[in-house]
Amino acid sequence: MFNTMIETYITFVTSGAKFSKIYDVDGNEYIDFSSGWASNNVGNVHPEVLEAAIDALKKYGFVYNHPLAFELAEKLVGITPENLTRVTLEVSGTEAAEAAVSYALTAKEKPLIISFMGSYHGDSIGARIIGAHEGSRKRYFEAMQGGVLFVPYPRTYKIPSWMTPDEYADFIIWYIDELLLEHISDPDRIAGVLFEPMMAEGGNYIPPRRFLVKLRELADKYNWFLICDEVLTGFGRTGKFWGIEHYGIKVDAIVTAKGLTGGLIPIGAVIMSDEMAGEKRAYSGSTFAGCPAGCAAALKTIEIIYRDNLLDYVSRMGEEALKVMKTWPEKYDIIVDSRGIGFLLATSVETGKGDELDVEIARRIFICLLYTSDAADEL
Repeated sequence: MFNTMIETYITFVTSGAKFSKIYDVDGNEYIDFSSGWASNNVGNVHPEVLEAAIDALKKYGFVYNHPLAFELAEKLVGITPENLTRVTLEVSGTEAAEAAVSYALTAKEKPLIISFMGSYHGDSIGARIIGAHEGSRKRYFEAMQGGVLFVPYPRTYKIPSWMTPDEYADFIIWYIDELLLEHISDPDRIAGVLFEPMMAEGGNYIPPRRFLVKLRELADKYNWFLICDEVLTGFGRTGKFWGIEHYGIKVDAIVTAKGLTGGLIPIGAVIMSDEMAGEKRAYSGSTFAGCPAGCAAALKTIEIIYRDNLLDYVSRMGEEALKVMKTWPEKYDIIVDSRGIGFLLATSVETGKGDELDVEIARRIFICLLYTSDAADEL
């Protein structure tokens, strides 16, 4: 039975989508728990977002220097911390992450950036260099690692058995301040720190608040930029518009994409401080960066999130979902951890064999959820 199910899953072809539902070419209906890989934050093919994008296409097609780009820049500045006053529009989260690093290095005139093990910033060559999601993504590119200093991220699962999550977070800050800066690089050679407020693609890990507070203190101490990658955690995913809002700290740039346009049109952006935008030219962007349809879709998406109180909805529903998920480790031997905030939720699955995560079992559970509860008997 599972061989058939796995084959069906691998050859899944979508025939259509609407809000939280996806339909395949065989007429089956599914709930889209992936939300377009965190892009469809107001639902797939939201009619208002679609209409806004179509209207922009009819009016502008594709041109540069259109008024929608300026409207979107002003809107983004208005919904981010006061110190973030400058915007560059990109095509994707990958481009936006690379652009943020480009602006930081150029403004500081320093060659190095700190990033975190397990972080994901995209799959272009540049994004793979500044990220460290998994070793296989760096295969054949290892020699290009050059200007990135990697440190551990404060995961709350699979940490040293003799440390609490807070102690592990403190250790990482100590490691940066006492070891990295003593043995690897002088602090005045580092332009900034690229981080996710919650590690999304790397496992939906929620760091202790103390960690990001102390990271901000380090950045202030050494005059580094703090660059917050919100491609997956922004636009309401965590119950607040930006994930960093949960921590109450200042950042020097926010990187965003995915949910920015309700999942309809590729677009990304960096919202940054005057200092980081700088007076020197930093290279970023591409042909379709900030296209009219993307800007129109983004403006309508922001309007819908606030108008329909989606942030409150995500907070309430996320809390209820996590309450249920927290009971799973006690009920099921293979579920060893549940965690998350808002709709950024995850569980870890182990079989007990070698204390390793079991991807195959997790895949089989996922396939069961796609089909019927009867399939659970096959586990």
